[in-house]
Amino acid sequence: MRTRPQFLLHLCLLCIVSMELGCAVRLKPVIHSVPYQSEVVCAATNSDCPWVALEEQAKFSALINCLLSGATALETETSKKEPLILVPTPPKFGYEFVINSGNGRLCSMNESACVVTSRTDNQLTWAGCGSAPLANEALRGGMDIEHADPLKESSVISGSLAASTNSFLSQKGLDGPDQFYTFTLTEKTYVETAIAANSSQWSPTKGHRAPWQPGLFLLAPDGQTINDGQVWKAGVTYLLPQQLDPGTYYLVVDSSQREFIRGDGRYRLYLGLNKTHMGGIRSP
Repeated sequence: MRTRPQFLLHLCLLCIVSMELGCAVRLKPVIHSVPYQSEVVCAATNSDCPWVALEEQAKFSALINCLLSGATALETETSKKEPLILVPTPPKFGYEFVINSGNGRLCSMNESACVVTSRTDNQLTWAGCGSAPLANEALRGGMDIEHADPLKESSVISGSLAASTNSFLSQKGLDGPDQFYTFTLTEKTYVETAIAANSSQWSPTKGHRAPWQPGLFLLAPDGQTINDGQVWKAGVTYLLPQQLDPGTYYLVVDSSQREFIRGDGRYRLYLGLNKTHMGGIRSP
């Protein structure tokens, strides 16, 4: 029988031999998966369903759910030659074609409901949350409110605070760099917004991890703060969804210096106009 010192010595010798031979255990990345769903479209027959458009909506839904989950592939290599962005992996779409949906809940009695959605009973149809090179993704963001970057539709954009300064004085005392965006509404609109530190990671054992927590503010046309961000989870901050009147509004992506220096300042910002990816009930 080996004593404890002998066992430890034997273990150390095995480690040395493994390093000398170039042996290493390389774990595969852990991929977090999320559900998704397109809008429901009524059609007379299956062939009339706009499947291509519904698949694009489903992919966007998966992207939002990946962003809100704070999840990318759990990388095993700590050094990256190029920056990455969060993207959903192509899902195995679960098609749903409801014949004669009835009682007018979705479609009329002589129509069918077309929707592309993941199946709750089969996670193989869910979308994985992975990453892709940032090279082809333009970084957005204005340096101050006078040069706010305009957002014209529901979208997810990428930005970086690396070259920004602290020009927004928030009531929460965030003293790190910030960037500005603006959007204009021509009618009452349900607005939902969230931001995620792009290097957030997900692990089934350690949960969500992120090097820094972004700040997020919604400003009125006169620059006054309407709403400030709440922590959704590690690395993810959101604004409570709300209905806004017509007008021009501003979004401020902010940071604290203490948080910012722990990460690289890259983020992904989601703006949803009349979308309900974040759940909740629309305001009357």
